[in-house]
Amino acid sequence: MKFTRVLIVLLVLILICINVYGFAGIKETPLAMDPANLTVVEAPDQTEAMEHPDFIKEEYIPVIPEGTNIALEGKAEASSFTQSYVARKAIDGNAKGVSYWEAAPDSYPNTLTVDLKRVAPIHAVRILLNPASIWGKRTQTFAVKVSTDGENFTELVPLKDYVFDPDRGNEAVITFDPVEAQYVQLEFTANTGAAGGQVAEFEIYSKE
Repeated sequence: MKFTRVLIVLLVLILICINVYGFAGIKETPLAMDPANLTVVEAPDQTEAMEHPDFIKEEYIPVIPEGTNIALEGKAEASSFTQSYVARKAIDGNAKGVSYWEAAPDSYPNTLTVDLKRVAPIHAVRILLNPASIWGKRTQTFAVKVSTDGENFTELVPLKDYVFDPDRGNEAVITFDPVEAQYVQLEFTANTGAAGGQVAEFEIYSKE
């Protein structure tokens, strides 16, 4: 026991000496800190926060067709929906949050139809998804159809792939020659971002 106590005392003294006097080698300047081994970079003069041009995203300006979005006055119906994402949410004027329509999984073709409640001249539609970045880039394939009686639809714009990109407003704007219609329908056949068609806002424009 006496030997153990002596050993402990010696170890304590050694530690104290190290803390007080240090090692001789530490007093020398490490090679890595030699000025000859350092590269000095001068910071640019600045009066405000700066960002490298490569990291600056170009501001996107939404494309709004001429006229008035008359879909807000209408009624929406869909071939199917999932959970609480019903058709009426596609014409409530809100493209954010959980206000969107989504078709039931794997039920293509999906249709989303708006009854404008009157025959009106239309010349453009604007399809939006939630603009938040969490809604990643995706491609949806759909056609635009119109009708005056809700039963006999005419294909106005054939099936086509539309890219929805949060950096570009997550929107697709489709213009066409003016046509009279009371019912405007989107028919989806594919979506790379989900198992069914998705629309946060279905805007239908008229100059009337």
